[in-house]
Amino acid sequence: MASFALSIRENIAAFDVGVEKAMRGTAIQVFSSIVESTPVDEGRARASWVATGQKPSTKLTTNEDTSGSATIEAIKSTVLSIKDYSSFTLTSNLPYIIPLEFGLYGDGDKTVSGFSKQAPAGMLRINMNRANKILQEQAARNLPK
Repeated sequence: MASFALSIRENIAAFDVGVEKAMRGTAIQVFSSIVESTPVDEGRARASWVATGQKPSTKLTTNEDTSGSATIEAIKSTVLSIKDYSSFTLTSNLPYIIPLEFGLYGDGDKTVSGFSKQAPAGMLRINMNRANKILQEQAARNLPK
């Protein structure tokens, strides 16, 4: 009987580790995709994304990151270090992040029908539509069989 109880505890522990890996992996993958989908002019929009736990960031950066790599590394570091892995938030406090997402600009050299030519479908909505699929893939990869 003791070995059965030990086996159950081991299975629960393995499941908990798998859930944690799946949650963190999903956040990193979705958040990284959002950064990579963010249009680049000077790189401020890409650099503006900040990962936190449940509470959104109030930080407004003046950094530039045209490749998005430094921002993605900061996101990974944060997601991996937050103790409570049940909720992650990605925030940009740039005043023009909403017009970038929803195409609220007029037509111009860099825009068509109000949208950035680099992200005509936005960056949040297209990636959030993929989030459930990514979570399922992460669960399949990380949860015990």
